[in-house]
Amino acid sequence: MARGQQKRRLPVLGATPGLAQTPEKVTKSRKLSVSSSPVCLLEEKSPHVLKLESAATALRPAAPKGGLLPCRSGERRKIATHLHTGVQQGGSTQVLYISGMPGTGKTAIVMEVLEQLKNQCAFHLVHINAMRLGSPVQVFREIADQMQWGTNNSNACSVATEMFNQRKVEDPVIVLLIDEVDCLVTPTQAVLYKVFDWLGMPNARLVLAAISNTMDLPERLLPRVASRFHIERVDFSPYNKSQLYEILCSRLKGQGALDAFGDVVLRLCAARVAAATGEIRKALQVCRRAVETRLQTAGREGPVNIADLEASERELILANPIAQAITALTTQAHRFLAAVVIELKRKEVDAVLLRKVTSRFQKILAIVAVDCERGCTEGTAADCGGTAAEVAETAELIMHRLVSMGVLSKRASSTEFASSEPTFSLGSLDVEDLTSTLLKAEEDPLVRELLEGGRPGSQAISVFRPID
Repeated sequence: MARGQQKRRLPVLGATPGLAQTPEKVTKSRKLSVSSSPVCLLEEKSPHVLKLESAATALRPAAPKGGLLPCRSGERRKIATHLHTGVQQGGSTQVLYISGMPGTGKTAIVMEVLEQLKNQCAFHLVHINAMRLGSPVQVFREIADQMQWGTNNSNACSVATEMFNQRKVEDPVIVLLIDEVDCLVTPTQAVLYKVFDWLGMPNARLVLAAISNTMDLPERLLPRVASRFHIERVDFSPYNKSQLYEILCSRLKGQGALDAFGDVVLRLCAARVAAATGEIRKALQVCRRAVETRLQTAGREGPVNIADLEASERELILANPIAQAITALTTQAHRFLAAVVIELKRKEVDAVLLRKVTSRFQKILAIVAVDCERGCTEGTAADCGGTAAEVAETAELIMHRLVSMGVLSKRASSTEFASSEPTFSLGSLDVEDLTSTLLKAEEDPLVRELLEGGRPGSQAISVFRPID
């Protein structure tokens, strides 16, 4: 090859111009170039930071994979027995009704059982969260879509009914899991009745499991169903402090981060959440935020302490825009919400009638009026009472305003209570967070003591008496 036709050799990155380099020298040169590059000089994290990051991972809301969720062995056993038997028998006419307050592990345990059941039996799972449906009747289209039964919204119910009626012995059993089944409630209960009626079809090969936040939904809303089908109940009670502590420790041990928290901190968090709602999600949220707060504080060593925990609780409540809006409300609105809190705690329910809250509201104003007679200022005297008609009118106006703000949520009372009176529940804040928010805004010592569950003198006794 002529000299003028020789290919030009490209210079090697990092080579000294004019000097030929062997492959060994090239490799060495590259290593030196990379190691001396300022881009690659990463700050090494301390063991303390790595431990906190592992703790934050352990405290994520999603349940950890690969192990059984603790503290629900009895509930797990009943659910597994029912589902396994139903699939093995080719369907079941019994309804598995799983109830309990939010954050008590209902859906997580059911999904865990179904995952294990896949290794033992062949079945087709149709999982529907009714809260995500635009309307109750859309459940039929969702079932048809998951089963790949071609249809449209108007014909979905009839198509699904026909398909269940025509199923064959060799077809796999369908496990229909409906989460938040309360959202399928209608004035006539036509949607729920139709879904439950499929169980009576001889060819349906169907196992039905319903998850609800309401304990007594079958007795109040489904008398026709209850009389025709046996309902297998599994009730999830709120976690107590020992169970919450065990779950928190189990999560942290799984990531090797148990010593990221002081033992007293975990026990205190468990006790506070158990006294409020018993929700594991709330305990995880508070502890995770405490870890994040510690990570943001440079140079602090040692495990998460009580001060970190209390700071995270305050931050989680105050960061909620609903809590901020409540703080800016009038004194009368605060005391109306205090009446809501007392009524919810006394009855241990998640929805109340406006009539009962109004009566409680009037009694709170009467208690405050005693202080007014003892010398309250003219500016607060207007908040100390009024005639029954005036209080009722004020309560209704406050209720509508709170609903529009999202503090309260209005319910269709015909499905929750026998009467047609206005009924409402809490919005994004749970009862404990609402109590904490009101305590920050309330100055009257009597109302504060009522919110904390005390009975300040004989005047407060009537506030806690049952209202017919």
